[in-house]
Amino acid sequence: MKKNSFYLLLIVALAWLSCDQSKTSTEPVAASYPTLQLTAQKTVLYVEFPTTLEGLETVEVRSKIDGYIEQVFVDEGQQVRMGQKLFRIDANQFIQDVNQRKAAISAIEAALETAHLQVQRTQVLVEKNIVNSFELTTAKNLERVKKAELIQAKSALSDAQSQLAFTQIVSPIDGVVGRLPFKKGALVQSSSDLALTTIANTKQVYAHFAVNQQQLNRFLAPYPGTTLSEKLKSMPAVTLVTSDGADYELTGKIQSLSGVLNAQTGSANFRALFPNPQGFLWSGASAVLKIPTQLEAALLLPKKAVFEIQGNYFVYQMAPNNQVTPIEIEVLPTSTEQEYIVQKGLKVGDIVVTDGLGTLRTGMTIRPTTHSEQ
Repeated sequence: MKKNSFYLLLIVALAWLSCDQSKTSTEPVAASYPTLQLTAQKTVLYVEFPTTLEGLETVEVRSKIDGYIEQVFVDEGQQVRMGQKLFRIDANQFIQDVNQRKAAISAIEAALETAHLQVQRTQVLVEKNIVNSFELTTAKNLERVKKAELIQAKSALSDAQSQLAFTQIVSPIDGVVGRLPFKKGALVQSSSDLALTTIANTKQVYAHFAVNQQQLNRFLAPYPGTTLSEKLKSMPAVTLVTSDGADYELTGKIQSLSGVLNAQTGSANFRALFPNPQGFLWSGASAVLKIPTQLEAALLLPKKAVFEIQGNYFVYQMAPNNQVTPIEIEVLPTSTEQEYIVQKGLKVGDIVVTDGLGTLRTGMTIRPTTHSEQ
């Protein structure tokens, strides 16, 4: 009897232990996730504008005369100095014109000398009453005609010499040679819409960008100064991202704002100046201008803590009971490209999950960890 009681007690104890272990094994264990509590921090935000680059001086080189190109002295992309030869146009016709004008001047000078002698001779005859004063007046008028013809001939010679000089086309500025659409032997005309080439001085480069009328006051407001000139001077140095996505190593300065809004776009046109000693920036190229803005109390959020659904941004926010809920937020990119600036949806003190977002679900309970615990 005692032995049976012992076995009964043993069976009850084992059953209770088995039930206790089963209960313990079925209780879920919360997974750990890294979290971040948001704090206000200083940061720099870059406002970006599309821009078009333009050399400090850009000059179209055109022919002032019609003729065939006899020689091209430069190549595309070549650095040239002011006054350096670019093209030579066939000058034979213009040399002949100059020689003809010189011959005409010689003939008129001889005729003028004859007319002058005739005036002197007639003057003596009038004084001796051999001829009347009408003869003297006629002689003087002829002399004046020859003088006028000489002036006219010299003017024609000057024009012919100018035309001859135009056969030598030189660079009007220091700069870089652009495209050369006309080659040796090509016919060029002064009335052509197509320039022989373009010379661009790119030692310094302008970056043009526009701010619309609605943004203009907000754009200028953060900068100290009571006048536009003072505000422009107080603007920070700006940076440039070239069309291939590379950051240009030298900074620029916003110099001017057009005083009249563009009637078609309603925008104000700004201009920044960048040094370009190595010639890495090209006139006519596109780029992105970045203007820094200092933020004193920004909510910074790692990009890996944010997920996107159909163009909207979300984070998993943790409640006091350690349950997570997706929250929609509005963000801006920062200069580091590693973080976002939270504009809307979160506040200082909120806690968000920073990694493993793909395994989270709404209402899921987690065990939060900080960076020090990982």
